[in-house]
Amino acid sequence: MSRGRSIQLAEVVVAGLPQETLLLREVRVRLSESSEQARFDELLAEKHYLKNPTVVGQVLRYVADYQGQWLALLVFSSAAFHIKPRDRWLHWSARQVAQRRHLLAQNQRFLVLTAPGRWPNLASRVLKLACDRLAQDWQRQFGHPVLAVETFIDPQQFRGTSYKAAGWERLGRTQGCQRDWQDFYTDTEHPKEIWVRALSAAALEQLRAAELPAHLAEHQRALPPPCPVATDRLLSLWEYFRTVLTDPRKSKGKRHQLATVLCLIALAVAAGCKGPHAIADFAASLNHGQRRGLRCRPRPGTRRQCEVPGERTFRRMLQAVDAEQLKDALVQWMAQQDPQAVAVLHLDGKVVKNAQPAPACVRAESTPNEIPVERQKPKADQALTLVNLITDQQRLVDQVAVPQNTNEEAAVATHLPNMDLTGVCLTFDAAHTVKANARQLTQANGADYVAILKANQPHALAQAQQLLAGAFPPGGPDDRQRARTDGRPGVVAW
Repeated sequence: MSRGRSIQLAEVVVAGLPQETLLLREVRVRLSESSEQARFDELLAEKHYLKNPTVVGQVLRYVADYQGQWLALLVFSSAAFHIKPRDRWLHWSARQVAQRRHLLAQNQRFLVLTAPGRWPNLASRVLKLACDRLAQDWQRQFGHPVLAVETFIDPQQFRGTSYKAAGWERLGRTQGCQRDWQDFYTDTEHPKEIWVRALSAAALEQLRAAELPAHLAEHQRALPPPCPVATDRLLSLWEYFRTVLTDPRKSKGKRHQLATVLCLIALAVAAGCKGPHAIADFAASLNHGQRRGLRCRPRPGTRRQCEVPGERTFRRMLQAVDAEQLKDALVQWMAQQDPQAVAVLHLDGKVVKNAQPAPACVRAESTPNEIPVERQKPKADQALTLVNLITDQQRLVDQVAVPQNTNEEAAVATHLPNMDLTGVCLTFDAAHTVKANARQLTQANGADYVAILKANQPHALAQAQQLLAGAFPPGGPDDRQRARTDGRPGVVAW
């Protein structure tokens, strides 16, 4: 990833400053105060070559001054997402990058407010002072430490001399790409140099360790489980869509294959896209090799170039495709890729914004549902609610669309008798902790469950607190004590 970040020497005359030896000894670096941000940003916008004071992520701003006179400005922020030279320097795998990236900071801006050459060692001195206090300031401000810093130097304008003098190390050049969406990049054809520095003698060894020390491991980010399916096997999704799904469109005027459009949608959603517009942008960002792999339509008059569907095509497809058929195809394909027997299922409800709610259901007397009608108050009248049953490996096993005239709990209770759950353990939140579900799972489905019991079931909660002699996770002794002293029930696993 390439963004222009470097030192800038501004043509500003600062009056009354002493000889360099005294100045370097008495200059101090401090955090900028909120009342100074307007002046801080104005100087960066006017004097820094990027002309942009805006920085995102976790941000600390520093001022270097001498007896109240501002000599330099520095901005540190969250580290870049992906930099291959940096990740190789740290010996990090892709998962370690995601887990530990927040332990790094990036020097986004550095503006020296003195005439070039007047105090040649001032920039490196200020850099050292800022790095000396950065870890402590970051811990105090954001609740976790940073152990190393990075920055980008534009080699067309700067040589990085001050960073080298301050103990930074040059790792090489970036590929000259900037991030446009999630993990997709645009080539700017303007690579930058990446410089790094560990903030302590032990920091680099700690960051490179296979397991972080205990005081750092507690700050390590939790990640979802890795996909159990090898990348080359994911290509079979196109073939599966082509084989099992029926194209709802007429043959006349059809330019893109059903399997191709659905694969593009699936990949875009997995990359974090939300809505047809974002899906179309994702598809347009794919290179021609990726498009050929998805069997996109060849572009007339070109060699090995392909076209992708536009936003209107994605919208029409999402409206036309049979949702139940598509869900069944995805469930069956995932089962083929991960054939292991299901041991644990997590029940997770999601509201899909800007989607029509599922049609109202006709309640047949034969439909097993012990939840009283008064507790089936509709919640899905404004949007589509889906209840996913997924494994701990994120494999979708089933999905329930909540009808417009009922709620999530009743829809799940109606659907459970249709599932084969023998030997499976279900986990779900307190909304589904009702006797009907417990009876259905254990006596009819032959399943086990781990449910959460709290104040929405006051009588059952009171009974459980009387029967349980001690703490029972996830509820703990503090929860039980609070329930007896302030009247707010704790959380108990039932």
